[in-house]
Amino acid sequence: MKINDAQALNFVRQQARVVSPRAFNTEYDIVDYNQLVPVNTDYPEWASGADFQIGDLAGAAKWQSGWAEDVPKADVSLISVGVDFAMYAVGYGWNVEELGKAMHAGFPLTARKAIAARQAADIFCAETALYGGGHPGWTGLINKAGVTPAVAPTTGTGSASNWVDANGVGLKTPEQIVTELNSVLQGPPSSSGVLTSLLGNTVLVPPMVMNYITNTPYGVTSPNMTIYQYFLANNVYTQRTGQPVVVRELPALSTAAIGTVAGQGRIVGYRNSSDSIEFPMPMPYRFLDVHQHGPLQYQIPGIGRVGQLTVIRDGALRYLDGVSPAPAE
Repeated sequence: MKINDAQALNFVRQQARVVSPRAFNTEYDIVDYNQLVPVNTDYPEWASGADFQIGDLAGAAKWQSGWAEDVPKADVSLISVGVDFAMYAVGYGWNVEELGKAMHAGFPLTARKAIAARQAADIFCAETALYGGGHPGWTGLINKAGVTPAVAPTTGTGSASNWVDANGVGLKTPEQIVTELNSVLQGPPSSSGVLTSLLGNTVLVPPMVMNYITNTPYGVTSPNMTIYQYFLANNVYTQRTGQPVVVRELPALSTAAIGTVAGQGRIVGYRNSSDSIEFPMPMPYRFLDVHQHGPLQYQIPGIGRVGQLTVIRDGALRYLDGVSPAPAE
């Protein structure tokens, strides 16, 4: 059976229309960045970027007489933060031999290549959201520029800042660990007034820390609860709002610490809500039309556009460094 270019191109187009939806209907539990950060797809697809107006409130009420001629005024201060968008691409293709065999056998082309391309796009977006994805000047959830990390206090065994040693042996008490976990949710305590810092609702920890807190009993006061269970029940966010806090492990945090504890573990505490942080995605990943690439190959490009993770509210993101030792080489 002889196959000409028109027949092959028409066959690929028909197959691509079937294969593409199958790729997007496949779920990947290991690439769920949209559960870690709010994704905003409301921007125009080809916008070059967006400006965020990040504001703060000022002003105070005072006791006042009905005869007063002046009234204290409140005001807002706004800072404009610009975010650029950039395009990425990953696709898939077939060669004339694969097409010929499929057409001869009357068998549809496999969706595995399209699924692989879609998964590669998801991984790329996850890496961009978490740490900038290698784009010049971009940072992400675990290394955001402008967020000053705190270092875990040296209150552990032998003045250790780490919660565990390289062998997974605990160096701090459950009470100390819960206190430090609450610190990344609550931030520095307010010394005066009624205002408090912005509470976080999500904590991301290195795997070594997660393993320790989920397998270690809290202690005498709660012998039937692990440190993890005790924190879920007694954290400052749940106590104040009645809502559950989210605690998840993230392997990339094993070496995310900087400064004097560079290369050690980092904990991230933040407010996971669209009014606090967002990952701009003006163009979700999509496949384009088939085109012939040379005499023997047919390609289906895929493209998408994203921006740098943006912190909308000051104090929505906090880091605690030095909670676990650097992984062994």
